[in-house]
Amino acid sequence: MSSLLPSRRPWWHLSRTGLFFAAGYFVISMSPSLLPRTWYYQGMVSGLCAAAGYALGLLVFWAAHHLARFVGLKVFLSEQAARWLRVAVPVVVALAVLAVTVSNVRSQARTAAVVHLEPLSPVGWAGALALATVIAVALLGVARGLRALRRGLADVVGHVLPKTVATAVAVVVVITGAAWVSDSVIFRRAMQAFAASAARVNADNPSGRAAPTSPLLSGGPGSVVPYASLGYEGQMFVTSAPTSAEIGAATGRRASDPIRVYAGRPDERSLGEVSASVVAELERTGAFQRRVLAVFTTTGTGWVDDYQAQALEYLSNGDSAIAAMQYSYLPSAAQFLTDRETPSEAGKALFDAVYVAWSRQPAGERPLLVVGGESLGSYGGQAAFTDADDMMARAQGGVWAGTPSFTPLWTSLTSRRNPGSPEIAPVVDDGRHIRFATSGTQLTTDYYGRPYGVWDFPRFVYAQHPSDPVVWWNPDLLGAQPDWLREPRGHDVNPDVTWIPFATFWQLTSDMPVAHDTPDGFGHRYGVELVPAWGAVLGGSPTADYSKIIAGLEKSVNRVQ
Repeated sequence: MSSLLPSRRPWWHLSRTGLFFAAGYFVISMSPSLLPRTWYYQGMVSGLCAAAGYALGLLVFWAAHHLARFVGLKVFLSEQAARWLRVAVPVVVALAVLAVTVSNVRSQARTAAVVHLEPLSPVGWAGALALATVIAVALLGVARGLRALRRGLADVVGHVLPKTVATAVAVVVVITGAAWVSDSVIFRRAMQAFAASAARVNADNPSGRAAPTSPLLSGGPGSVVPYASLGYEGQMFVTSAPTSAEIGAATGRRASDPIRVYAGRPDERSLGEVSASVVAELERTGAFQRRVLAVFTTTGTGWVDDYQAQALEYLSNGDSAIAAMQYSYLPSAAQFLTDRETPSEAGKALFDAVYVAWSRQPAGERPLLVVGGESLGSYGGQAAFTDADDMMARAQGGVWAGTPSFTPLWTSLTSRRNPGSPEIAPVVDDGRHIRFATSGTQLTTDYYGRPYGVWDFPRFVYAQHPSDPVVWWNPDLLGAQPDWLREPRGHDVNPDVTWIPFATFWQLTSDMPVAHDTPDGFGHRYGVELVPAWGAVLGGSPTADYSKIIAGLEKSVNRVQ
């Protein structure tokens, strides 16, 4: 007779239970997500998932083994049955893994097709599998090294303490040491190096561009903020403004040079001081005498989407001013991980400061005050308002692009959508003031083509793609299925995409770094669709012919982030 409870194995032995769970997690990691993955991201995700599955399998076996001992349960099989299981189970599992993997590879090709990208080639898949194997084996080696360390430490301590106590001490010491190394040595130093690299990018004159010569741009003649203090993204923003000649050529009318004001945060000044500098720049440039005044909240690096900025400038014929400021130089993901409060505080500080100055202007002479932001900028910008009513009372329109679903105002609006409207394109109050659009043509009808009624002012647009992982990423995905994965999938999402506990969260996490690699109109790339959105917000028709403006804008727009 053969017992199913094995004795201690040599270091090269692999647990069958661990391998079973590793295979399951590997298969899950290959399932389709919102965007096609590069081979190295697929390899990284699959390797991490396989290692995590193996660890879970060991934990399950350990728990079952000790539970069986506790209740006195023993299971025996004949030698023939045990031999048959040792052969049949691996074969069945291997065939199942192969079949599901082939299906997942084909499904990921469909994901690439719906967002107009090329799927991974066979060579790419081979590279992904090789990298996954290397990562899984490396993590297994680290885990076994820690186990050997724990056993060695327990043996040493066992000379002076009882065996049970010595084992417990060894476990605590190894876990504590591993946690300290992971947090203080690996994570913190990696973040410090990352921050140092971002700081160098943000240093004096990092863009390599000459300071503007127009007094209508921050950093130019008469500016109260030095050009060198704007940082990389600030310099790119003020030097990317279109000229009146470029705008006039597209609109066919006499145009003005637009105003762009920006304040950096090079010396850790308070957000109040930075926003005060922005207001001073608005007053210096005569921004309150323009037709449109926009407050744009930046992303973590201080970036303003130039497509969104130029859409507003072309549509207003240059009779506009845009205000923005830097609150960090870290990329949005790093900013969110290390400090979630500052983007919200910055969005509120800037809008409140501009709103106070705007309110001091004569009532009949104030410019149209609008708001905008993309990604973390949308998250921070909406924090200026307590709710939708407050936003409509103090702002006179706006366009929010790629809003993360953890944004409180977005969540509130989505949760009270009209019954029957999907989460990817909710209908709020029948679209009277606020409309969600998954494309530039979806401003007069809901997602299913049913026409809206009258669009009253102020008008706000939430531009969001069903395939944008930045919008749908949320820690809640770890344990709860969202509505957008219960409802029919969006037009640019593979119908095979489904919710899998834990796995879906990590899939979207791995999608985010490549969210900008799609063509415009997919993923986290918002472009032409912003023109009709801003056209409607500024008082025009969302169905007007904007082709000339789009053609002119695409000649001058800066898409470098």
